[in-house]
Amino acid sequence: MKKTNVLFINHSVRDGGPGKSLFYILKYVDRRKINPFVLVPRHDLFSESLRAEGIFENVIADSRFPENIQKSGTGPGSGPPGGRFARAARIFSVLSNIARMIRLVLGSSAVVKANSIDVIYCNGTLAKIVGAFMGKKNRRPVVWHVRNIQQAAFMKFLMRRLSEFECVKKIICVSNATASQFRNVRDKVRVVYNGVDPGDFDADSPSGSLRREFSIPRDTLIVGSTGRIVPRKGYMDFLEVARGVVSNPKLKGRVKFVVVGDTPHFFPEDHLAQLRIRAGQLGVLDSFIFTGYRRDVRPFLSDFDLFVVPSNYPDPFPRSVIEAMAAGLAVVGFSAGGVAEAVEDGKTGFLCPGDDFGKMRERIEGLLADAESRRSMGRAGRKRVIEMCSAADRTADIQEIILGIR
Repeated sequence: MKKTNVLFINHSVRDGGPGKSLFYILKYVDRRKINPFVLVPRHDLFSESLRAEGIFENVIADSRFPENIQKSGTGPGSGPPGGRFARAARIFSVLSNIARMIRLVLGSSAVVKANSIDVIYCNGTLAKIVGAFMGKKNRRPVVWHVRNIQQAAFMKFLMRRLSEFECVKKIICVSNATASQFRNVRDKVRVVYNGVDPGDFDADSPSGSLRREFSIPRDTLIVGSTGRIVPRKGYMDFLEVARGVVSNPKLKGRVKFVVVGDTPHFFPEDHLAQLRIRAGQLGVLDSFIFTGYRRDVRPFLSDFDLFVVPSNYPDPFPRSVIEAMAAGLAVVGFSAGGVAEAVEDGKTGFLCPGDDFGKMRERIEGLLADAESRRSMGRAGRKRVIEMCSAADRTADIQEIILGIR
């Protein structure tokens, strides 16, 4: 049987959630059936991870493909500047990047024909836009993998219109909450949860290094969170939760909060720096450790006692949550978006209503005081991830979708 040549378009050069998810797909896809080609804006952490795994073949870096629509260049630190010219700079960046995307689409026939591409797979918002027009121009079927829930009205409108392109054959969504964006094309939608390798998160693989690196005593309880540090992730409100927890006489001096991650360099403001300032104003800076970006969070997850995801907007299906569950951690979050589909309330952690940060504080304090509940919920969470989010199984589902549209 002839192999299907698939062009995987990935807009992010980092190895964050979308990049890790695509990494697992490329790792487990059956190369007897699918021959993958990968289009990225430039070589960076994502392509390095492919090289380390020995699956770097057919990676195409094209500078016409912007990593972010507001990003003014292709290297770190090239986001729009602050000050009085910030708005004008952002507008210029957007227009410049739109022009680059148009050139990429117009020149896409060379890549499609040279590599005999049969199917175009799109990972990320810009990838979906570029891929839809590439599919239309080159008369190739397109698969979207949707890992976000659009917040801006214009982007919601644009995604709905592009999803109606005849060439967009299937739309893979990472949760039912994510799929709700595409009621206009329900027949195209399939829900496939993100995949993870549970073996990568065994208790001793790798061993914890957080306590050693930051000199945290063994009897200190660690409440941790990982991910991008951006305003909509709820970390400002989480600081208020922490202030309440550390003021609890039963927990005072016994809890450390650890936030792993940074603000992407293309964001106009450094939200991580803002969090540090606010933590100082609230008097909880000594109770927090902001580690910055870490490529491998597993040595830190191994030392967490509890995982918290403070996003109170409909987060699509955060990879950080299933990684924490795979590591055997109880999770506290809000009953919104994909978090509510990953966490079983009362079994693998707790889901708090709406944006009730008071309830979040209550749940955190309760679990910190109950080690056995934390352990039992952690075991149940790991079991759930193994059953629901095995990377090999979810890749098989995605492969079936890709092959089914030819």
